[in-house]
Amino acid sequence: MSHLEPDWTGWLQRWDDQQAGYLPDREEQFALMLEIVHRLVGEPKRFVDLACGPGSISTRTAQRFPATEIIGVDLDPFLLQIAQHAVSSDRVRFAEADLRAPGWDDVLGDEPVDAVCSATALHWLDPADLTTLAQTLATRLRPGGVFLNADTMRLGPTEVPRLDALAVALRDEIWASSHADGVEDWETWWKAAADEPAFADVLAAREERFKDRHRGRDITLTDTVEAFRKAGFTEVAVLGQVADKHLFTAIR
Repeated sequence: MSHLEPDWTGWLQRWDDQQAGYLPDREEQFALMLEIVHRLVGEPKRFVDLACGPGSISTRTAQRFPATEIIGVDLDPFLLQIAQHAVSSDRVRFAEADLRAPGWDDVLGDEPVDAVCSATALHWLDPADLTTLAQTLATRLRPGGVFLNADTMRLGPTEVPRLDALAVALRDEIWASSHADGVEDWETWWKAAADEPAFADVLAAREERFKDRHRGRDITLTDTVEAFRKAGFTEVAVLGQVADKHLFTAIR
């Protein structure tokens, strides 16, 4: 049975709206992220949207930097399919890769990278995976290049238990407020996707791909700082924070 072509741009917008329920100042965070990139490296020649999902950062980067080559990398076949259809720029290409697998960075090609950005994705990694990722990025980013990640990073339940619990409570209140106001949540978005007949095959492939994946404890801010310092990044700092969401920045 044939299906109508999905509204790919609409699904990307719906994803952005859903994600904004978890980070209401998401657009401001993206704008700040790209402003930091510009101030540290100028207009990047090569930019990586890491764990790109359906292409939210790639879309905004293409608008901000009209001459930049952008590479979006993700493992999720469904989100990549949205990105490939919804992001309309001949300067953007998307590649499938597992950030936990050795050699995943072959998809980036041989030239050095000026900037790598990610948002609300790398918390799925284990701390050990993050350490390996930082080492890989250190070999890919040119000296002076920058890595930014806007994501949940626990303050540390064993390091600063009261502050960690407070940050989590503040985060949960933000989420509850957003969803009480009618913003679609993660589960509802994925249920809607599952109800779309045109997505049946790719969602089945997605389920097969992720069925045996697991992760250990949550990544903390300390894990992140230490991973990038040990990988040889010259400066690491948080340049924005809302509850336990941090805009982590590292200069190679």
